[in-house]
Amino acid sequence: MTKLDLSLGEEEMQRYLDRQRTIRLATNSPDGDPQVVPLWFVWLDGAIFLNSTLGNLTVENIEASNRAAGIVDDGELYEELRGVLLRGRVERAEDDPRIERVKASWSQKYMGGGPVPYDRWRDRAWFRLTPDDIASWDFRKIPEAKARARSEGG
Repeated sequence: MTKLDLSLGEEEMQRYLDRQRTIRLATNSPDGDPQVVPLWFVWLDGAIFLNSTLGNLTVENIEASNRAAGIVDDGELYEELRGVLLRGRVERAEDDPRIERVKASWSQKYMGGGPVPYDRWRDRAWFRLTPDDIASWDFRKIPEAKARARSEGG
């Protein structure tokens, strides 16, 4: 049986990540214990930008090993499921030259255009997930993919 291509195209993925609000970020402790937390994010220039509180378990895991995976997904019914899985390095991003653009996007996405408060809060930091690997799927494409496979003799 032919494998169905259900992946998001580059533009579809860009639009999807621009619109979605929450990534579930998975990290591991030095002992290998998994930790998964939902975080708001901004997708900009091929990177996920996050903001979190210093000293929490996720940040401690990032500091111990900067490897992480994040999933952004949605859908209620099986045939509606879609998502993007990103794996890569997570690093502090305060010095990233894009951080002002990140804050502007964050303001629009989460604050209704108002100021982003994190610079005024103690113990907050910006992080950047730079993906080494990205996988995506959109089960809404199943009927089209099956029809294409039948027409190609698969």
